[in-house]
Amino acid sequence: NVSDKNMDYDPKFRIYFISRLPNPSFSPELQAKVTLVDFTVTQKGLEEQLLGRVIGKEQQALEEQLSEVLSEVNSNTKALLALDASLLERLTSNSGNLLEDDELIVVLANTKSKA
Repeated sequence: NVSDKNMDYDPKFRIYFISRLPNPSFSPELQAKVTLVDFTVTQKGLEEQLLGRVIGKEQQALEEQLSEVLSEVNSNTKALLALDASLLERLTSNSGNLLEDDELIVVLANTKSKA
């Protein structure tokens, strides 16, 4: 609708607005219908673009390192949870002197060495 009259619309139609405003504001309805492209270039913006390209080139190596670190963290977390469960089980099942329980001392030593 243009001036309350129905108009034909060509899907190939494009319109470009250019503004010198650093941060132009548009209504939410207009923002939903357009794509805003910011062509301002700053030193920080250039650094981020360059860093993005460098990481993109080296992404495979970084991804491999990340997956190795994540798997190591997961295995260490599982081991610590198992040691905690074993320690708690030994502490709750002990009825006598804690210092005389050899299995508890072994579990404590194992937990200490792995933590």
